[in-house]
Amino acid sequence: MKCEGYRRYGGAFTLGPVKWEQCTNEATVNITFIQDGKEHTLPGCLECWQECIENKLEIKSVNPIIKE
Repeated sequence: MKCEGYRRYGGAFTLGPVKWEQCTNEATVNITFIQDGKEHTLPGCLECWQECIENKLEIKSVNPIIKE
């Protein structure tokens, strides 16, 4: 399963338009978090989970994805 995290490139202090790209890593956890007053649960990788922490998103839970 692919990570559902997105990264922003370009815009503000760089040349060119804002461009969003999906993370290319394999998802290892399901992250439940609050963003814009709404609760979301998405598959994510460890790198995107760390970005959630650094961006101070309210994380409700993190559960490992168990492959059968």
